[in-house]
Amino acid sequence: MKTKIFIIMLFVSVNYLTINAQTVIYSNIVKKDIFQIELASFQTIQKDDLEKTTSWSLPSALFRYGLNKRVELQLVTPFNNEALYSNNDLVSSNFHIKKVQLGVVVNLLERNKFIPETSFTYRSIVPFNETEALNKTAHLFSLNLSNKLSNKFILNYNFRYKIHSDKSTATQYVSNLGYSINNKLQFFVENNGEISQRDLTSNYLIGGLSYVVLDNLFFNMHYGKCLKQETIMVGGILTWRFKTA
Repeated sequence: MKTKIFIIMLFVSVNYLTINAQTVIYSNIVKKDIFQIELASFQTIQKDDLEKTTSWSLPSALFRYGLNKRVELQLVTPFNNEALYSNNDLVSSNFHIKKVQLGVVVNLLERNKFIPETSFTYRSIVPFNETEALNKTAHLFSLNLSNKLSNKFILNYNFRYKIHSDKSTATQYVSNLGYSINNKLQFFVENNGEISQRDLTSNYLIGGLSYVVLDNLFFNMHYGKCLKQETIMVGGILTWRFKTA
């Protein structure tokens, strides 16, 4: 079973290698009384005929807090600056906070031989614009799993179900394969996609490196490409964690 899962997920990750920000939700949770901040800044460039849309995160922030050994609380605040170009001329520019995400992660199973570490995530995706009512809130459910394939390889993967504000639904998948070059440097490839009404509406492949700067300070840089549209992305994530008690 372990071998079959590895072959299937490796095929998906490598055969569809595309780009988007690293999106996998890891199965592990931060420890009790630990506060973790992940600042992600990346640029997305999407081309459509003569038009080009450039989006910067400035950055987006993920806040994680370990409530106890089984439960983690999360808050995501996405700050974005979006610019539209036509024939290389700036048409419009807009800075905004799209939607805030409030979430909780619950650890279900510890890793044990062939049994993957398993957790469950729920996030409410709430419109930040005051003119939008709370009934436009979307919901994300994610089953997060992790298999340690060897001392060097680790496979993280998610199966997600999203309910949009208009009550339409989508199924999402993410697979992330990491390889430890040494105790400070890791290489990873990630594939993520969304299926809506039986159609693959988005598909991104990401490749990148993670580096341990200090015991509680980490840096991640990544690059990728969308397989469905002419879109590329490049960026990085700075992670810092500390004790609160």
